[in-house]
Amino acid sequence: MKTSNTLVGLSGLIMLFAFTSTGCATKKYVRQQTTPIQQRVEEVDQKHSEALASLEAKEQKDISRVEERVMTVENRANEAARAAQEADAKAVQAGEAARNATEMARENQGKIGTLTTAFQNMENYKLITAEDVLFGFNRYELTPEAKAKLDQIVQQTSGMTRYVLEVEGFTDRSGPSDYNLALSRRRADAVVRYLVDRNIPLRRIHMIGLGEYSPTQGGEAMSPREQRRVVVKVWVPENSVATATSAQAMTPQP
Repeated sequence: MKTSNTLVGLSGLIMLFAFTSTGCATKKYVRQQTTPIQQRVEEVDQKHSEALASLEAKEQKDISRVEERVMTVENRANEAARAAQEADAKAVQAGEAARNATEMARENQGKIGTLTTAFQNMENYKLITAEDVLFGFNRYELTPEAKAKLDQIVQQTSGMTRYVLEVEGFTDRSGPSDYNLALSRRRADAVVRYLVDRNIPLRRIHMIGLGEYSPTQGGEAMSPREQRRVVVKVWVPENSVATATSAQAMTPQP
């Protein structure tokens, strides 16, 4: 009985061992079969994650590009708006400048007409008097005879409102040319100072020294004494001469 029980126990132990051994072999087999599958699943998961990350990166990049394009379009739109505003402002300024130019052109046209008339009047001046004021050799002081002639010119122009005096200084041909030129200017300046002292406005006098210049007088050459002179010429507008002549004609003769 004990032997049977012992055999039965041994059989059970053998069966238990065999079952246990069979279970270990099954787990190992399962692990061997499932490990590649697990690795494949992990690879698929990794590739899926990488694909998602790449897709997200691409989407983010596309979004950034779209945002950049939007910003570029907005910037261009803003620049276009500013350019349009500047163009409007320039157009307004150009319009104002054109109006101002037109007004200035009209004013200038009127001034040009006035100047033209004035120049025409200047061309219409007529010589009414030419007096020779003589000087001593190498001298530029006025003599009593010279002052008397200048007093006549002052008296002649005292009642005139429009006239011009030309004062031209000369010398004879003795001496260097540069010295003679300076001397002729001193003589002309002495005449001008005397006339201004006699209340002739300086703006009506044109003075020049011409040095050793000897034009003929009456078809004959001038003597050295005649060359040492200042010529004073009185010019008046022709209409003033005509008016004075008409007034004299209308004056009853005694």
